[in-house]
Amino acid sequence: MTVPLPQPFIRRYLPDDKYSILMLEAEAFNEHNPYEYINFYEVFHDGFFVCTIGDDVAGFIVGYALSESEGHIFSLAVSKYHRNQGIAKRLIDHICTYFLLKGLQKASLEVRVSNKPAINLYTKLGFSTAWVESQYYSDGEDGYVMMVNLNSYFFKKEESKIFGKLNEDKKGVN
Repeated sequence: MTVPLPQPFIRRYLPDDKYSILMLEAEAFNEHNPYEYINFYEVFHDGFFVCTIGDDVAGFIVGYALSESEGHIFSLAVSKYHRNQGIAKRLIDHICTYFLLKGLQKASLEVRVSNKPAINLYTKLGFSTAWVESQYYSDGEDGYVMMVNLNSYFFKKEESKIFGKLNEDKKGVN
């Protein structure tokens, strides 16, 4: 008998997640500021989401409304044990849905210019580089500011589902 593996589940941050988030934050970022995330929970708790797999915190994302039209992704991290499993994409989808439901039209984020895997993911999801922030990080590395129009983000996803379905249907037609 095969036991099914636990599936990723996204939910809001809970105070019991504190230790797991602090450990993940230390693992994922050079600039470790353990209390920044806990402060964010207190101020922006609506936009702090955690992805769990079973009892493990696999990743988290923090976002907030930067203006009346723009949501900002402050932080995204996935545990090294759960990378390349689609967790980051799920978290981005979740926060972008949250932003859209709040009536926001675009989302922004910053990413190190050296973080090619993240840049590739964001680009694949429709984000584009808006500008470069010189020496954005404390070690002097530049950061890209990337943005996406949320309506086109979700239209693109639905369009690909529709066209994918149409192509599958065509395969069955002789």
